[in-house]
Amino acid sequence: MSHQYYTDETIFSAGGILLDTSRNMVYLIYKQTSGEWLFPKGHLETGESIETTASREIFEETGYQNQIKQILSVQIRPDIQQPNKNKIIFWFLALLTDSGQSKNTQMSDENFTGKWLTLDDALDSLTWEDDKKLVKLAFQTINQ
Repeated sequence: MSHQYYTDETIFSAGGILLDTSRNMVYLIYKQTSGEWLFPKGHLETGESIETTASREIFEETGYQNQIKQILSVQIRPDIQQPNKNKIIFWFLALLTDSGQSKNTQMSDENFTGKWLTLDDALDSLTWEDDKKLVKLAFQTINQ
């Protein structure tokens, strides 16, 4: 059985699990409006690849430069704000490329904070079970 997704029926999004391999830590964002600990992600812009979207969104939401590596997962679910549309999220492994954090990179309607955590602390903090699976997979991937 195959599935087809059309842009007028589907929201495409990309994000990543940002790792600092020198310290063996992951960066999580905290969405203050909902009280959730999450990974950075966002919508594809016109003409943008999913890898470019993931890297851009990670930078915008965390302030950290990063390099996209391999895809870790693809999730399909109803969109929260538009339940009649499917949302497809491409999750990538992303590596920190510069430890200097840029300020004021978020969109005006975003109000994220964030912090670097160990794997165990991230597992304790993350809101969603799927995100816990993703962070484990990211650490397994870099430790192979």
